[in-house]
Amino acid sequence: MSPAPVSLAPQRLLFLDGLRALAALWVMGGHLYLFAIGWQAQTLWAAQPLNLLMYLHLGVVVFLVLSGYCLALPVVRQDYRVRAGWPAFFTARALRILPPYFATLALILLVNCFVPLAYWGRHDLGLTATISAPVWWTNLLLLQDIYGQYNNINGAFWSIACEWHLYFTFPALIWLLRRHGLGVLLTVAVLLAWGLTSLSGRYPRLPLVDASVPQPPHFILLFVLGIAAAALANGTAFAAWRERARRYLGWGVLLLLALLAAVLCRHPIVDGASAVRFAGRFARVDPLAGLFTAALLVWLTGLAPGQWLRWLFERRALVGIGGFSYSLYLVHIPLLATAYKFLLHWPAYGALAPLEKLLGLALLGVPLCLIFAYGFARVVERRIRWRPS
Repeated sequence: MSPAPVSLAPQRLLFLDGLRALAALWVMGGHLYLFAIGWQAQTLWAAQPLNLLMYLHLGVVVFLVLSGYCLALPVVRQDYRVRAGWPAFFTARALRILPPYFATLALILLVNCFVPLAYWGRHDLGLTATISAPVWWTNLLLLQDIYGQYNNINGAFWSIACEWHLYFTFPALIWLLRRHGLGVLLTVAVLLAWGLTSLSGRYPRLPLVDASVPQPPHFILLFVLGIAAAALANGTAFAAWRERARRYLGWGVLLLLALLAAVLCRHPIVDGASAVRFAGRFARVDPLAGLFTAALLVWLTGLAPGQWLRWLFERRALVGIGGFSYSLYLVHIPLLATAYKFLLHWPAYGALAPLEKLLGLALLGVPLCLIFAYGFARVVERRIRWRPS
């Protein structure tokens, strides 16, 4: 399979929307599973594939790698130059990320005035009628990744804060890539991830400020893996490499997938305690999942449109959901909590078996999330496609 031609003209890669949709659906499905069943693995062989939903954190990993790829793509196509200037970049990012975020925050706080969110969810953590000042400021200033103790409005907000802060590293990362090459960029990213993770382990709470190192500290590596994938898949400097590697990229992707599956089988989530242990391994599991995602992006970019793998990721339904996946990610937790609390008012639902509860919540919650997120995106979300020139 020959690599896709490199073009300086803007080119929409539909499989990116398909991957966004799958990542958002994975996260939503994981929360749906946790509401209905909790951290309890299925032992019946026919239901065991549902256990993958408990690894929903890896859906966020996919989002971060995709973010790095999509931001770097127009820069790579312009020979690593940003002729429009960095102010234009940050303006476009702010217009893309912040309006849906603040609209979601306002909506949740409005509902909380009438129904305290502590009564919505599957556990007691949540908002109450009285919201402390630290919770207000943490969420208004997007600081949930360093003040995680105050991230009790919407659990998904921590990753929005993390991505927002990673945007401010992007100019330095592109400068490294342009001046010193991909090898130096990846080396710096590995060292930063290792150093920040070590610092976080040594000082979970930084002295004086009662804050943590931005969490998760290794996400800088995932962001850079996305940038590296964009350079490898689209940069003219790597055209010869793509020609040599095109026969082996697919096998490399499958090997990384097999390694990731082996790690998940070696450290399975079967209950709450094992979920906590698995979370302690994020710094080692996430880079492997990120490397798999980056390799998949390089492989998909090199396939011609219409090839079977791209065809799978470019189905109209997936691309459509990918178009409002950000809104779906933002609003799905309070919507699922609402649907779950509504169902609990019916005694017959409480008497159901766990898988029956999951099915009932899915039948109500999934259409509710998709329909609401679509309408929400049409109102508050704008697809700002930043160009480097």
